Amino acid sequence: MATAHPYPSAADPRKHPPNARPRNYQSVPPAPSSKADPFYGHEPVARLCARFITHLFTCPEYPPSSTHSQQKLPYFIAYALHRTKLHPSVTYASLVLLQRLKARFPTARGSSGHRLFISAFMIASKVICDDTYSNKSWSIVAQGMFNLREVNQMEREMCSYLDWELTVDNPILGNFEAAVNRDFYENRASYPDYPLAMVSKRAAKAASSSSATPMPEPNSTTSPIPNFGEQRNASPAKPHPGHPSHIPKPSSVSSWGSAPNTPDTPSPSYSNSTSPASSASPPTPVGGEDYSAKIRGVDSSPMFTITDIMPPVHPLKGQMFAFAHPSRW
Repeated sequence: MATAHPYPSAADPRKHPPNARPRNYQSVPPAPSSKADPFYGHEPVARLCARFITHLFTCPEYPPSSTHSQQKLPYFIAYALHRTKLHPSVTYASLVLLQRLKARFPTARGSSGHRLFISAFMIASKVICDDTYSNKSWSIVAQGMFNLREVNQMEREMCSYLDWELTVDNPILGNFEAAVNRDFYENRASYPDYPLAMVSKRAAKAASSSSATPMPEPNSTTSPIPNFGEQRNASPAKPHPGHPSHIPKPSSVSSWGSAPNTPDTPSPSYSNSTSPASSASPPTPVGGEDYSAKIRGVDSSPMFTITDIMPPVHPLKGQMFAFAHPSRW
């Protein structure tokens, strides 16, 4: 008598029909896309930022030839957003900083929107985020277009030009984000200009205060055009002995396109560290030690001087005295 097997064999056609497949089975893999998305999913906001920066500073779409890159500004911004993965508020806060910069220097024209955006984006992230990237990482985000030395310089200059007004509170950010999305979301023949009080808490407070002294509006005659981000490699000439030191004349060529007869902003010092210092320490005065320091008391005590040679006779020897006092046991 044959014993029935409790499990059907693998060749049983009733249990394994030839056309049966799992529901999640995919016989042919999908063909890969012939071209990846160059905006990494950030096309709307990247194009919005590019329109805003181009409107403010009339900068070209391509970077300068010195950067050895031909990436257009919208693609550069999209890659920075994709690589950093920061909150969208950081992006709009960087546009607020650029609007403040334009309000402080109305005649400024940018030669590189890439430099402007990455500087403002970097500063906004450091102000808003607790844990942010180092300047060396920002050089990577910029795709090697700017080295660490240039990134340090760009950060210092941007902070200086903004007069260190770097914070963006929630009311300003919310109103500005709504206005920018309304006015710059699509290509237009012209775009509106925003007042400084809309993006600056200082300006809004000064405008609302009746006792505040009215400040003149910046114009081409009172506001210098900054040399933002210009690489300076030339070292100052050494003065000849016996002649007064010669102060070199500032160069009239800048990345902003300075107007004639416009004073240049003093250039900051370079730094190769990942976190640039805010300023250099003042130099120690040149000269030997000063032994003429004098201390004078309120009771017209004798004058003391610090000397390097001890006098042979103590100056108070004539005023010293002593007498014997008998002791009692």
